[in-house]
Amino acid sequence: MEKIKELIGFIRENQNNNKTLKSLFAFQFLSKLSEEELAGLKKSIDKEMSSRQQRLIEEKILYLEALGYKVEK
Repeated sequence: MEKIKELIGFIRENQNNNKTLKSLFAFQFLSKLSEEELAGLKKSIDKEMSSRQQRLIEEKILYLEALGYKVEK
């Protein structure tokens, strides 16, 4: 768990204000990964983003239903 915190901290230290990776860090870090590893990393990130979006939608639906609204797709 400590190594995960260290990795997250290291990545955050190497982000620009807009949350993209700094160029030098991106080059030094991402260039070490194979195309397959990069594709796998991207797939995992996309999956996490989709999951977070779905949870947000579900929270909003529950909120509206709690206010008495009927929510349909």
